[in-house]
Amino acid sequence: MQVLSYAAQAAAMRGWPARNEPNGEMKIEVPTEAGRTQVVTISMARDGDGDAAAFIWSMAGDMRVAADPLALLRYNMQLTYGKVAIKDQSVVVIHGLHDASASLQEIGKAIFWVARAADGLEKGTYGYSDTL
Repeated sequence: MQVLSYAAQAAAMRGWPARNEPNGEMKIEVPTEAGRTQVVTISMARDGDGDAAAFIWSMAGDMRVAADPLALLRYNMQLTYGKVAIKDQSVVVIHGLHDASASLQEIGKAIFWVARAADGLEKGTYGYSDTL
């Protein structure tokens, strides 16, 4: 899968710690600001046509703590890479893309900006960051 290969390259180029999980996902720890990092997960999937696709996502917090769900939807209008979504009981920032048309630059930017958006939401809610 191109996305996983590009994600590994992007992480290595920037010195971001990365690891492959037994379930096929990749996790990358991205520095977002001084003293803060955010774990980004890359999950492979298939789109509606059966073509390989990927989700680049990061956990931002617990849905039960989100004070204003409408504010989360408004935040989507500010995001170029990723959108706020709900995964199980968690608020996540997620970016989907087609595997065959992925590029190294696009993957690197998506990983970084998904991390920044999720970390911003997390920091505003909890004031701490995740580690890999």
